[in-house]
Amino acid sequence: MLAASSASAQDSVANFYNENDTVRLLVGSEPGGGYDGYARLLARHLGKFIPGNPTILVQNMPGAGGIVAANYLYNVAPKDGTVMAQVQRLVPFVQIMGEPGPQFETAKFNWLGSLASEVTVCVSWKKSTDIKTFADVQKKELIVGGSGPNDTETVPAILNNVLGAKFKIISGYPSSTAVTLAVERGEVQGICSSYSSLTTRNAHWFKDNLVNILVQESTKKLPQLPNVPLALDLATTPDDKALLELNDARLAIGRPFMLPPGVPAERVKALRAAFNQMVKDKDFLADAEKEKRELDIVNGDEMQSLLERLAKTPKSLVERLADSLKYKGPTITAKIEAVPAKEGTISEIENGGGQITIKLKDGKNYKTSISGSRTKLQIAGKKGDRKEFKVGQVCAVTAPGDGQEATQIECK
Repeated sequence: MLAASSASAQDSVANFYNENDTVRLLVGSEPGGGYDGYARLLARHLGKFIPGNPTILVQNMPGAGGIVAANYLYNVAPKDGTVMAQVQRLVPFVQIMGEPGPQFETAKFNWLGSLASEVTVCVSWKKSTDIKTFADVQKKELIVGGSGPNDTETVPAILNNVLGAKFKIISGYPSSTAVTLAVERGEVQGICSSYSSLTTRNAHWFKDNLVNILVQESTKKLPQLPNVPLALDLATTPDDKALLELNDARLAIGRPFMLPPGVPAERVKALRAAFNQMVKDKDFLADAEKEKRELDIVNGDEMQSLLERLAKTPKSLVERLADSLKYKGPTITAKIEAVPAKEGTISEIENGGGQITIKLKDGKNYKTSISGSRTKLQIAGKKGDRKEFKVGQVCAVTAPGDGQEATQIECK
């Protein structure tokens, strides 16, 4: 009877996804970053293991460090298994910490799994500063760029407040990619960000020895960074150690994927099983290796248990951590200088016009995402819609950099 019941549930799930042949995967960040890369890796493979084999379509929904996407998934998205999301690892903890913005309860999401636990590192740009070690930054100020309530701002803040570092945060950058560009331009002297993202997106920094790695923030050291201190090991009191351990728990779920509450249990079970099968598949593993995506799998049951447990953290510790994650220095916002428009011909359209690639006059590709509310779009001199893009159109794109959200697009 149990086998028959299991087969019936599988048939039910397969019938559902045959009738709903696409699943939207919301990504709470802009195209081009680490989260987006992991999401697209999953999207290429997960459907093969879901009964009914739906196609996974990626839709970028940046905003408030991933909170916009989480709020949408919890309150607006269908609760039937046709929409899932990946958000920044700090998002589940923002609600647990009682911060403003979340319109969800972390423990009520159906957590699908994570492709990687994470280590955050803080680095200094050698051309901009003589700070080489964490001991140096405990004595001398290091200016880092920030892009919202994520590792770029929360990690330097907690290192300041708990370990006596002297990071100075310049906030207001639209993404961590924009911060890395600011580092290279000399606008700021460093960044705190995911090690896997930096080594993928900015591999030349490490290959050409352009940065000093000052400290790593996680539950354990990376084997490839044996001589870089772990923040947890630098704590000098039991209370400080407990505080950092709570904060570092978010890194254990480094690249989290989740479903909204209310999805039928049989579909949640099937999607978690599909995730667990996918991460062992040779084609998936080969694809991850090709893209240099580090994998350290956390399954959905483990994530669900961890986040439900953390949701019950004593209020006193939560309050102290919430205070420690706040930057206590003066609020300084980056002056994002206008950049010249890039002109070229549209060569690829993705996500219903939510992302386009244009081929520039020098033959290089330039990718940008388009917000339905923030990007000013004109086509043939009139207000346009993303659905009007066509391959071959000549467009001028104004964006902070390659892979970033456009502020303005004018197409002929």
